[in-house]
Amino acid sequence: MRLLILAIGVLSFFLDNTHGGLTNEAEEELFQDFFDWRMKRSPEFSTLIGLKDYNDVLEAFTEDRFQEDLTSCQEFLLRVEHTLAQTDDEEVLLNLQFLKKELETFIDGFDFKGFFFPVNYLEGIQVDFQKLASWTTFESLSDYQDLISRYNLFEAYAFQVVIMMRGAMEQGLVNCMASMASVVDEARAHLVDPEDTVFYEPFKNMTVGSPEMQQAIQAQARIAIELSVQYGFENLIDFLENEYLLNVRPEIAVSSLPGIGEQFYKQCLKFHTSTNMTEEEIHNLGIEEVARIEKEMMNIVLEMGYSNLTLQQFSEMIRNDPANYYDTPEGLLQGFRDILENMVNPHLLELFYDIPQAELIIQGVAESAADGPAAFYIAGSLDGKRPGVFYVNTYKYSSQPRYEMVSLAMHEANPGHHFQSSYQLEADWPTFRRVMEDRIYSQSPSRFPINTAYVEGWGLYSERLGFDINAYEDPLDRFGHLSEEIFRACRLVVDTGMHAFGWTQEEAVQFMLEHTAASEEGIRAEITRYITWPGQATAYKVGQIKILELRKRAEEALGDNFDIREFHEIVLQSVGPLEILEDQVNKYISSYP
Repeated sequence: MRLLILAIGVLSFFLDNTHGGLTNEAEEELFQDFFDWRMKRSPEFSTLIGLKDYNDVLEAFTEDRFQEDLTSCQEFLLRVEHTLAQTDDEEVLLNLQFLKKELETFIDGFDFKGFFFPVNYLEGIQVDFQKLASWTTFESLSDYQDLISRYNLFEAYAFQVVIMMRGAMEQGLVNCMASMASVVDEARAHLVDPEDTVFYEPFKNMTVGSPEMQQAIQAQARIAIELSVQYGFENLIDFLENEYLLNVRPEIAVSSLPGIGEQFYKQCLKFHTSTNMTEEEIHNLGIEEVARIEKEMMNIVLEMGYSNLTLQQFSEMIRNDPANYYDTPEGLLQGFRDILENMVNPHLLELFYDIPQAELIIQGVAESAADGPAAFYIAGSLDGKRPGVFYVNTYKYSSQPRYEMVSLAMHEANPGHHFQSSYQLEADWPTFRRVMEDRIYSQSPSRFPINTAYVEGWGLYSERLGFDINAYEDPLDRFGHLSEEIFRACRLVVDTGMHAFGWTQEEAVQFMLEHTAASEEGIRAEITRYITWPGQATAYKVGQIKILELRKRAEEALGDNFDIREFHEIVLQSVGPLEILEDQVNKYISSYP
């Protein structure tokens, strides 16, 4: 009898863990194999998400490495397709669909060789390498020694980057000057006394080890910075000044790249929007959205009693009013903290079932990012030891309008990027779905997806949730929200305008000056960003419009059964391509009788 009971138990376990003949263990092995492979191939990504297995090494940056990655992705895709044919479990199928899209995105974009563009004013070793320290939690002497090991590898890594860029240059596949203008200065800023560099910062206030051991580690760090890191930057500067910058492409449009330009831009649009929308469709959508939003903005102008002003005159008035800006970087940071703590966070449970536990901190950017965007977000680590960070460009405190800060806070922090990415990190999913390589945008479209339309679409959708919690009672804040939204609508127009329809950089600047209340300094910085990351800026509006369309569809189909918290739960569980998001919402709707 005991043997019979044991046999029944074994059979029951097998049936419970089998889907169409494939065990859970086999599926989990596939997911884990892919994740482990990605960590090994990209140690920097591993550090970004809080793992320490590869903190002492750097990725290989050669054509051979990326070709090997392509072969591995093709092999993983075969495993995924085999597994898909063997299972009928809905949860497993969904995870497999996400993994299939990860692999197909890399494979489809590989021929465009985005890795030929590893350096620009926003990204590259001159601004990215220093981030490795901020992504690391220093808990032991080995953590410091690992960082020194990476410093010692930097010279060889910088040489690989130069070789890659030289090979691209020989094919005419180079950036334009707008994307490269400040790169040399960014690199040269590291050529100071080793102890005055950003790379030495982690070693100044060590909290582990004896004083003698700390001194020994600090000495090793100084030597590594001087003999490897700084020497690598000297070689990079020499290459840029004497070769690359003399051969940058004359046109700003990525479509001007010889041979592949037009298709390159089309692939960038597909990569970032996860749709097959054409340049014309995106451009026209932007024009329609700009016209719609301007009508709403004009209504607020009239509501505030400025019937004698045009929309552009009103925008100029508030744009040039010093009262609409903070006087200090500290004031700007505190302004964002007050918005989140007092206006947003107390209302989150009206919109969601639960609030993720990950900590959020708000801080200014490093000096090397002074030319970057007004704000951005970096997710916390898998283990929760490193919090999510809402970075504010405090170097541009005098050009960040107060009236746009509610929207910006809701976009970057809660319920936007911090909320969504923290939900993702804390979800019970295969690890490859819980993390995203939120870096190296310049390698698009030849990289794994960053789900731009979903992630940035959610961020932009989150701004509109301010109406659900009455965060826009002040009409100027409401105008600022619309100004932020029209800013994203303008992106559809100017991104396609510059990269597909022959617009000049100045034409793009003037279009945004005419249709937004943003400062000219901010607009010019943004336009340079769109030149540098073709297609990325179009994803915000495309994603937001899709989420709004799906919400309206669910509201109309479900009527009294519609619960905004339930809808948001479905959306948060569907991080990925918009087609998968739409499929999941449709299933949610059809689950009701």
